[in-house]
Amino acid sequence: MFQQLLRPRLALLAGLLVALACGESVAPSNEATLILFADVSGTAVATVVVNVTAPDLPSPLVFNIPVVSGIASDTITVRAGSHRVIAMRAYDAEGVETHSGSAQITIQPGLNPTITLVMQPLTGDVPITLTLGSRTVVVSPNTLTLVVGDTSRLSASISDWNGAAVAGTVKWATNDPGVATVDDNGLVTATHAGTTTVAATFQGAGGHATVTVTP
Repeated sequence: MFQQLLRPRLALLAGLLVALACGESVAPSNEATLILFADVSGTAVATVVVNVTAPDLPSPLVFNIPVVSGIASDTITVRAGSHRVIAMRAYDAEGVETHSGSAQITIQPGLNPTITLVMQPLTGDVPITLTLGSRTVVVSPNTLTLVVGDTSRLSASISDWNGAAVAGTVKWATNDPGVATVDDNGLVTATHAGTTTVAATFQGAGGHATVTVTP
């Protein structure tokens, strides 16, 4: 009887040791690590502050999201559960609040689909859209200049919160097909002079490139 009770525990311990030996992180099953990403270029934002509150959280969680080259990006780890209120505030280099917003979401243990959150301007600036999820997509190159009739291929990389590559197929789309089109493999064709955005999405996460077409 003792051996029957001990055997499942030994199997679980062996599984954990194998995971650790393979370099895998064993995170608590009731937590999720999420990627927060926002393009704040064109604004005065120098940092983003994120607060997470919930009825079952003993105290608010606070995260400072740094801004580098116009991109606010970092990871946050939050206990899974419902009624998670995500409150966001953006500040300029002088410490003046420029944007704010909040949303109530449900966070699942482990992987989470990407959701979109919006901070509204307080000083007449444009809104800032943030994404929060377990995946991130980066499009390369992020800017492209073409002459009408030219073609060029974009590539997209998918990674998880730990920066590890994720296998998958992105879906390509163009914001203005009158300026440039894009096929299922990321091949961009310039059609008319102007500027548009070409995006790649995967499980709700998205990356984009700015495409400028000259005559």
